[in-house]
Amino acid sequence: MDRNVVNVLKQLVNAVIEETEHNDDFAHKIEQILSGENVTVKKKNTGRKVPGTGRPSNRRDPAMFDPVSLISEDEYLLVEKLQSLTDKQLKDIIADYGMDPSKLAMKWKDRERLINHIVDTARRRAAKGDAFREKTDNDASNG
Repeated sequence: MDRNVVNVLKQLVNAVIEETEHNDDFAHKIEQILSGENVTVKKKNTGRKVPGTGRPSNRRDPAMFDPVSLISEDEYLLVEKLQSLTDKQLKDIIADYGMDPSKLAMKWKDRERLINHIVDTARRRAAKGDAFREKTDNDASNG
């Protein structure tokens, strides 16, 4: 084994022993860990925002589901699911999937207008690129 690794491990163990002797909370946590208990260690709040940890308070909640993948399966199922959501949840879908770059839909009060906007946008996105996909035998015989 590399001597440097051994020296680092010795320093680590000595630091743990020293902290255990001087800090009762730390000693208790070490005792719990050695007895096989699960211990959750609270991180100190340094006041810095760590990237990728939670959403900022001014952000909307995540969408309940993906309307584009759902409309690909069944448009009626999408409409049915959208009708069961609150206005806030509908706006969360619009925001999460970038369906309103001008931010106008966020001001709308009419539920049907919000639902229609989601369905129309999801329909357009689901059909995007259809012109480049292979035609099936039924499509070839029709046109």
